[in-house]
Amino acid sequence: ASREPPKAAETTADVQDVQVPAWLSDLRRERRPRYRTDAYRFDELIRALVKQPAWAEGSPGDGPLEMIHDVGPTGALPATAPRFGKIMHAFRHAGWKMPPEWRLAMRPGEERRSFKAFQTTPEWIAFMEAYARFVREEVAPLCGDPAGVVYQCPPTLRIAMPSVAPTIALHRDREYPRHQPAEINFWVPVTAVAGNSALWVESDPDLGDFHPVDMEPGEFLMFDGHNCRHVTKPNDTGRTRVSFDFRVVPQSLYVEVLGQGGKRKIGDYFVDSTGPVELIGRGGGGEQTTPG
Repeated sequence: ASREPPKAAETTADVQDVQVPAWLSDLRRERRPRYRTDAYRFDELIRALVKQPAWAEGSPGDGPLEMIHDVGPTGALPATAPRFGKIMHAFRHAGWKMPPEWRLAMRPGEERRSFKAFQTTPEWIAFMEAYARFVREEVAPLCGDPAGVVYQCPPTLRIAMPSVAPTIALHRDREYPRHQPAEINFWVPVTAVAGNSALWVESDPDLGDFHPVDMEPGEFLMFDGHNCRHVTKPNDTGRTRVSFDFRVVPQSLYVEVLGQGGKRKIGDYFVDSTGPVELIGRGGGGEQTTPG
């Protein structure tokens, strides 16, 4: 059955007033779908984002992503700042002293300017093309709406090096402005994660049964992060966790919230849409097919 989309909202209160259908509440219970890693090559694409061409051989980005905190035989960070700001923040969070050029590159205005330029590079464009295809082919068909999904774009890419401090505080997304009750959260680890390198979630709101989501590349987490609390622990595993996460809203349940320049948003994130998809899996608000 077709559903009319909710009217545009300008306040968080209006967004939160949207009623969540029963089919969506069941659909976004924690599960771990699989995908083919060779179809998207996220490991390779993210290593290309991290690598600074000016760095010497053996610098971060040359080896496996889970060892990206290994700075090589010099034992020091390269003098030249990386192109991708995420790697700078990851090293700083892990307790490294920033070289002078890195400190300059991390100034808010300079970092915004650099990231805007970085978004025009072939490496970023290739990652974003793979991400959009992943959402369209792997994620949207699971979300119960034949009209597709509205999804966060770009995703939040996270690099969590071994550290004495967690990277994500205990929270649920509804605690932040403009997040929508019909959101579905997705977390995609690009490295193997287990124990204190994983995301910890509760299985139902306020149940408190926090457990690590141990996964290998080729698996991703689908869960109700709008209502269920989630958190990370200090990464004491000796391996870096690289992951990306994002939120989607089934197209017919999305409430239009506009940000700077009239662009649509979920929370503080800009969004894109997949268009119609063929559904698979369980439940949903429209006609769907089940594989096999």
